[in-house]
Amino acid sequence: MAWRSSLQRAALLANKRATLTAVVNHQQVALSNLVSPARETQPSAAGDVAINSRIETNMVSSRHSDCPLHGMTMVHRFFDNVSRYSKQIALECGITGRKYTYEMLAHLIRRYGSALTRAGFKKGQVMAIVSPNVPEFAIALLGASAIGMPVALVNPTFTPAEIARQLSTVGATAVFGVAPMAELLKQVAQLCPSVRRVILLGPPQEGFVCFQEMLQDSGDLFNENVDIDVMNDTFVLPHSSGTTGVPKNVMLTHFNVGSNVTQNIHPGTSRNQLATDQYQETHICLLPFFHSYGVNGIMMIGFDLGARLVTLPRFDAASYLKAIDDYKPTLLHIVPTLAYLFIKHPALKMDGFERLHTIFCAASPLGEKTATQLQEKFNRPDLLIQQGYGLTETSPGVAQTPLNNDTFGSCGRLISRTKAKVIDLEDGVTTLGPNQQGELYLAGPQIMKGYYNEPEATKEMISEDGWLRTGDVAYYDEEGNFYIVDRLKELIKVKGFQVAPAELEDILGTHPAIAEAAVIGIPDEHAGELPRAYVVKKAGMESVSDAEIRSFVDTKVSSHKQIKGGVQFCDALPKNNMGKVLRRELRAQFSQSK
Repeated sequence: MAWRSSLQRAALLANKRATLTAVVNHQQVALSNLVSPARETQPSAAGDVAINSRIETNMVSSRHSDCPLHGMTMVHRFFDNVSRYSKQIALECGITGRKYTYEMLAHLIRRYGSALTRAGFKKGQVMAIVSPNVPEFAIALLGASAIGMPVALVNPTFTPAEIARQLSTVGATAVFGVAPMAELLKQVAQLCPSVRRVILLGPPQEGFVCFQEMLQDSGDLFNENVDIDVMNDTFVLPHSSGTTGVPKNVMLTHFNVGSNVTQNIHPGTSRNQLATDQYQETHICLLPFFHSYGVNGIMMIGFDLGARLVTLPRFDAASYLKAIDDYKPTLLHIVPTLAYLFIKHPALKMDGFERLHTIFCAASPLGEKTATQLQEKFNRPDLLIQQGYGLTETSPGVAQTPLNNDTFGSCGRLISRTKAKVIDLEDGVTTLGPNQQGELYLAGPQIMKGYYNEPEATKEMISEDGWLRTGDVAYYDEEGNFYIVDRLKELIKVKGFQVAPAELEDILGTHPAIAEAAVIGIPDEHAGELPRAYVVKKAGMESVSDAEIRSFVDTKVSSHKQIKGGVQFCDALPKNNMGKVLRRELRAQFSQSK
């Protein structure tokens, strides 16, 4: 096939071992072995490799061997996988049963890329995907990426104003969605003048481009060798609030995401296995692809494994459990909310879990008690309950617990090529040793390029020597197990989704009865946290009720951002001598009131 010429050029480049280096996130990273020989290596299902992390001068390094880095775009990496897994099922809708083999996906990616080129779209213009999990999400993502379009990932439950704000920030020129979202996306296009085309999966509709018709393209305009800078060109633009402030668009390059895929399938990191004629991993894709956990941590890793990915467009307990029963997954990606579903389900059918080797939890901490309850529920000593840690800004994976169940409560040990240090909270400089709490800093090839058009926010997040501030208070033990104990950053995590207090406070500030307001997250057993508002009323506005305030906010934001933790009226907000609201004091007040 024509795409092999690109791989051959990459291989030739990889063989020039003398002086090839590149600057990655302000770090010098050797690229003498760009094309990964580890892609020929079966991930180990045995015990963890070199289980103790290296701790030198209070700097923690992964004790996994260095995984090879590569020089392919994520699209060429997928095409490379097709050569091994061509007839295997790649994606299947868990509701309708429609499915695509790896070979079929490759053909459709080329056709979609050609159709975009025919419509006048070019490298550097941004495609946005505003869609639930459907198999065609991958075609839209990789087809756009193949012609050099960065892809913005947008939560489809956002309001039109929220979506338009994200699309306007990146200057999106095209949007992919599904037919039931037609009216919402029409409103988005009206609010976002940069959008030239709205592409819908579903029957043809006036005013929209039909996705299925684009897939009828001959493919003759697909360019196998678009000039894409793997190190610096953006693959995806997921949303994150960083350590503070309103949401920002994270630039994850092909190199960032590809490195993290390789880090995660490196021997000793997971129990996943590459597909063969006799075996194929099966993963239920419930966690959303617009989230870095979903698109990179599940989809892209799954493609490298040759896995069968079963998509579910939304969470519904009955359909989720039915998909487990029907497809018998080998690994389940969950968040703590789903752990509670399994633990508390009165009649959980165990037949669907018979092939399951791992339950992997990330996005929010899985507490030691919850992990133990989950283990007791399944009552299978061979079942691995694994915790992962990462951020959108780290593509997303950084740490995973070892391949045994003896570190419940920890978020894991560093994956290959990753370094970490814990910095003193008081002086912001001193690097701390084991069992001392401070802010966690990270370095590695998976660290983002930066925030889109946000150079100051990028500087606040990434130091000149490439260390990324997580905003998480953490410590590590002598074995290199990391523990997250608090958050410096004031983000609220609702069912694994980020909610920025500043965004809700801006909305509250527009209410005619509110003088000032602050928002914090309060603990919730099922959601993890819920937003709670503290409100100071304007003089003469004493009659306004908490229900009115909640309704005012809730109509303007998506469900997970709604003020479900309640509204507390107060005479004044606690502030420091510079006038900054002290949210930590509000959290302390709430804790004392319980």
